[in-house]
Amino acid sequence: MAKAKKKNSVGRPRFEITPEVLERTERAMAQGLTKEQCAGFLGVSVSTFMLYQAQNSEFSEAIKRGEAGGIEKVTNALFENATVERDNAAIIFYLKNRAGWVDKQEHKVQKETTVTLDLTRIGVNELAAIERAFEQPHIGASSSGEVPQILEGVYESSLAND
Repeated sequence: MAKAKKKNSVGRPRFEITPEVLERTERAMAQGLTKEQCAGFLGVSVSTFMLYQAQNSEFSEAIKRGEAGGIEKVTNALFENATVERDNAAIIFYLKNRAGWVDKQEHKVQKETTVTLDLTRIGVNELAAIERAFEQPHIGASSSGEVPQILEGVYESSLAND
């Protein structure tokens, strides 16, 4: 009599969707695990987890129920802390996330600065160069028409031309 060959199973056992797996999946998702973490919790690869989610409606529904159930529990606890317990942190968190509150408003303030130049120590040639610079604002101007900054009371490009 010939013996029947035994097949040696290699790798993980086949993943089956049982009521226990559905309950464990729903509980894990309710606790905030990601799908990747839940797959590890169940002992399957992420690709197997995603495949079963796509192919098995009971498994997919357990995932959705778990996610929704966890969000519902935390939302209810937050709401209760804010309304019943009057927890300031919960109240602020709720208002920031649900009512659009922000910590502070940013205001842009434009400050005008006036600069006074002491021209008493500048020579006649330098004064003439400054005067020419103001008469011809296009010289040295950028493509936007801005005139370069005057440093130490002297327009640099006019002096270079003297």
